Amino acid sequence: MIAISTTELRKNLRKYLNLSQTERVIIQCGKTETYEIVPAKRIDDNDEYFSNPKLLEALKEAEEDIKEGRVREVKDTKQLWDDIK
Repeated sequence: MIAISTTELRKNLRKYLNLSQTERVIIQCGKTETYEIVPAKRIDDNDEYFSNPKLLEALKEAEEDIKEGRVREVKDTKQLWDDIK
């Protein structure tokens, strides 16, 4: 795996597109966003997770819960179940 910046990607796009055929290429955009170059031939339209309507609905509901503040903070992972109650 190789991790590069967006600046490096812009300078050498063809190089990293070719490299993605044999190696994972991760692009770091700022401090929080990351992306991966995936050749189209490796993309599966029948992905068992993102093609599952029940999972997609659950993800939408979870995003809405977060947006509305319906979350619980875990303060100590050793006492996880106590924080959830």
